[in-house]
Amino acid sequence: MQESIYNVKCIVAYDGFDYQGFQIQHDEPTIELELKKALKILFDEDVKIFASGRTDKGVHAKGQVINFYTKMKMDEDKFKYAFNRTLPHDIRIIDLKYVDSDFHARFSAKSKEYRYYIKTKNYDVFESRYSVYIHSLDIEKMKDALPLFLGTHDFSAFCSADVDERKSCVKTITKAELNVIGDDLEFVFEGTGFLKYQIRRMMGTIIAIGRGKEDKKKILELYETKSKQMHFPIAPGNGLFLYKVNY
Repeated sequence: MQESIYNVKCIVAYDGFDYQGFQIQHDEPTIELELKKALKILFDEDVKIFASGRTDKGVHAKGQVINFYTKMKMDEDKFKYAFNRTLPHDIRIIDLKYVDSDFHARFSAKSKEYRYYIKTKNYDVFESRYSVYIHSLDIEKMKDALPLFLGTHDFSAFCSADVDERKSCVKTITKAELNVIGDDLEFVFEGTGFLKYQIRRMMGTIIAIGRGKEDKKKILELYETKSKQMHFPIAPGNGLFLYKVNY
């Protein structure tokens, strides 16, 4: 009799500050490595993990999504509890469900939402892992520039130089907004997909505009150049969160 194979979907939250990103990189500390180590303890076998996307070094997640296949069938709450007990304190399974066999964390995703946080006053040592501190920003100029990211564009000038030349850099962004919460700035980006470093380079451009070093027209110029050279400093990873993946 053939054994049943079950597809498990998890929503994962993590503090990425001490990790070299999501994807396994040899023996470097990564989120994927810790997840695989935990599943190895639970199942006594290597489990392949599929993720909605890869986050960079130092980047956090409140709603990363993964899936994997297993022969084990148990109560979902007990499974979640056992999984969390084997993980480090800075990685947590927020939700765990058995799903249809054709669900794929990456290919089934319809859109992703990222958020970036900047504090403009009152440095707090207990929040420095999760926000970037930048003073004297022109908030109105940044708000005025953000809509230029909306729509479908070639984001070659906003991605990592090592992105495969054969890969399309055309992406669609459906939300680009700035929420002012006291002295804190929350930037919200939602789109069908994002390239490596894309949001951090977009934020580098927005920060340059907020500091008065560039005009919003620079965004349109960068679309035209399609050059992957470094135009502005990449915004630090600790301010970025993978907030939600929509299916």
